[in-house]
Amino acid sequence: MTDGTIARWGTKALKSSAGYNLTALLTGSEGTLAVVTRVTVKLHPIPDHVAAAICSFLSIHDAAQVVVAIRTMGIPIQRCELLDSTSIAAFNQYSTSTLLSSSSSGGALDQHIHALEEKPTLFLEFIGPSSTSISEQVTLAQSICTEDCGGFNVRFTEHEDERRLLWAARHKLYYASLALRQGSTSALLTDACVPLSKFADLITATVEDVKRYGVVGPSFGHAGDGNFHCILPFTDDDTKEYRQKLHLIYELLIDRTIEAGGSCTGEHGIGYGKIKYLQRQYGVKMAFDPDNIMNPGKIAVL
Repeated sequence: MTDGTIARWGTKALKSSAGYNLTALLTGSEGTLAVVTRVTVKLHPIPDHVAAAICSFLSIHDAAQVVVAIRTMGIPIQRCELLDSTSIAAFNQYSTSTLLSSSSSGGALDQHIHALEEKPTLFLEFIGPSSTSISEQVTLAQSICTEDCGGFNVRFTEHEDERRLLWAARHKLYYASLALRQGSTSALLTDACVPLSKFADLITATVEDVKRYGVVGPSFGHAGDGNFHCILPFTDDDTKEYRQKLHLIYELLIDRTIEAGGSCTGEHGIGYGKIKYLQRQYGVKMAFDPDNIMNPGKIAVL
């Protein structure tokens, strides 16, 4: 490809083991190995039956342990999200202020949104060919949550409107986190992914770091695959010391992640801020682009 030729890969077959997995390699290279000019995507059907459930826990560690148990038992959950108590508090505050603002301005007021108990909360979504199959999945998951890990306040529904309300705290979390710290305009958003066996310990450690350094930082995770984030809002008027605390929490999170055999980014990519972390994981840039002309400076040269 160094002479400018166009490479094509992928087939219409359901699977293929022909040669290199170029799709994964090049789509994850952030423009440093090649330029993608055409993409064909796959469509997935909407499932016939969907159910949502939430469950509260006394500790973030207990909630995270549930995820490991569910995955170990092979319960086919579609989505699994974990919010710490600060995330729930942020949502309660944000939804209340949003509803009050909507009411005072004559807008539509959704009376169905209720405050959640400010405890670590697990959000689950199940899909299946029938309500019966989903009920079996929910029963098993609920047993793990309540009997094995001390979960409580379990709520479950198959109705679409109610499902959206149950998941409202997760869907509104970023803006709720910004609103939690007055004057914040953006946030430092971490993105680490660790082996499921390490997930509970690492997200717990991050939550404790946030408390120890006295900053605002809701933590949440796409718990089903060990991917978690910490939203660290900042303002234009923050002191140097405060911003240093945010970056220290970030550094500690990444250090633990790499030590656990995880990845410094689960889904957001490297960008410029994580180049130094990529050097600690691996590097193949020079083998493909020895003259460093493809998006130079984007990924560490190794």
